[in-house]
Amino acid sequence: SLTPEDLAELDSDWSSSSDQFKHDSFESVVDAHDYTFVNFYADWCPHCRMFGPLWDQFEQELNSEKDPVVDADGVRANVRALKINCVDFEETCQQQKVQAFPTVRLYRRGSAGKNWADFRGQRSGEALLAFAKEEVKKRHIHTGAHYHDVFAESCRISGLVEVARVPGTLHFQAVHNAERTLNLAYTNVSHTVHSFVFGSNNAGPLHVNIANLWSATWSGFKQNLNPLAGKTFSVSRFHQAPHHYLKVVHTKMGQNRMYQQTHQWSARNVARRAVPQAKFSYDLSPVEVVISYSRRRWYDYVTSVFAIIGGAFTFMSMTSSLLNLASSQFKGSFREDVSRSSLLHAETKVTPEASAGGDVMEWAPE
Repeated sequence: SLTPEDLAELDSDWSSSSDQFKHDSFESVVDAHDYTFVNFYADWCPHCRMFGPLWDQFEQELNSEKDPVVDADGVRANVRALKINCVDFEETCQQQKVQAFPTVRLYRRGSAGKNWADFRGQRSGEALLAFAKEEVKKRHIHTGAHYHDVFAESCRISGLVEVARVPGTLHFQAVHNAERTLNLAYTNVSHTVHSFVFGSNNAGPLHVNIANLWSATWSGFKQNLNPLAGKTFSVSRFHQAPHHYLKVVHTKMGQNRMYQQTHQWSARNVARRAVPQAKFSYDLSPVEVVISYSRRRWYDYVTSVFAIIGGAFTFMSMTSSLLNLASSQFKGSFREDVSRSSLLHAETKVTPEASAGGDVMEWAPE
């Protein structure tokens, strides 16, 4: 979009090379308006000095838009009047092939130095305004464009491109044709992608076969084969364009080959005088993904069952052995404790000296 400083630059007169403006691109001035009425003059020219006050008044009235200028559709056109001092801007006047002073021309957007209408009528404000209205009314133009808000669908592109297995970029941009000259710097390359895939163009039937065989696996890959399908990528400002980035991985699934994609995009600013391009940058990975599929035989199932049974038997045998070992260790320890206890009791005597009869009693184990 244009800043207020840019608009002031494009709408200003080229009266002096030492004013506050740069005045470095006459083509940008013409491209900023639907039509630009230009008075090429020289300070030393007496005819220019006589015509100067009349032009200044006409310029003020036209730029105020009090009396609108409309095209063939009755839509108001953006017509701007300005003047260029060919003494200070001699190179620009030479490029525009100005041979006499004053020279008054009506430039159409996108035609700087290529297509204009010379004013040859009476030098009066009424004649100048009538000339502008007559020329603008001959054409159908898009006017009042604000951030591409009046642009509609332009063209459709389909085809095949053979590319090498190396990173690359596809560029899409508008061009002139025999019937129409475009202001390319202001074109809008917003687009809707219906299909953008890598690989064979007859991949449709192969996809169906894969879906029948491996529906679960296929559902995970299908969304990555054409991730841009049905998506719209738009920009609303002038001098912007979408740029896509695709990482492509070759995938082999049975007898079929396909290319999976990961996608990112962004709206990139372009130079003011450059032509916007929709770019698709791709990078093919050197790694290949191979997916194989095989059915299990009945004896594989039997083998698996026996393996499970054998494993369970081995586990139970080991567990039983451990339990037996622990039990034997426990029994041996218990018998040793009992023997020691018996020996201790055998060597013990009880002498109840404080008994009533005063007799000594001895005890021995049976």
